[in-house]
Amino acid sequence: MKPTSKEVIEAVSNHCSHQLTLYKFNRGVLQISEKYREGRLTALEYIGELTFYYQQEEKNLQQYLHDQILKQMQLYSCLDDTEYKQGLYDALNDILDYKKDFIERKIHQKKQTKFA
Repeated sequence: MKPTSKEVIEAVSNHCSHQLTLYKFNRGVLQISEKYREGRLTALEYIGELTFYYQQEEKNLQQYLHDQILKQMQLYSCLDDTEYKQGLYDALNDILDYKKDFIERKIHQKKQTKFA
C-alpha cells in the first residue's frame, strides 16, 4: 500500500534528524572535508525546517476543512428559505457532525489501545 503524505514527511524528518546527528557530532570519524560537512548540514537543516512546516500544515487541514464548510454555509445564507437551501445546510451540517464523531471515535480508540 502506498504511504500517506504524512508518513513520508515523518520518515524524511526522522532521516534528516539522524543525518544531522551524524554530521554534527562525528567530525573526526567521517572522512570528509569541513566544507562538504557544512554543505550537508545546511541542506539537512533546511529539509528539517521544511518537513516541520509541512507537519504543521497537515495538522491544520482539519481546521481548514471546517472553516471552508462554514464559509460555504455563510455564502448560502443569502438564498431564499427553500428546500434547496435546506438540503445544502443539512448536507453540510451532516458532514460537520460526521467529522466531529469520527475524531471523537479515533480519540476514544487511542485511549482504549493505550490502556489495553
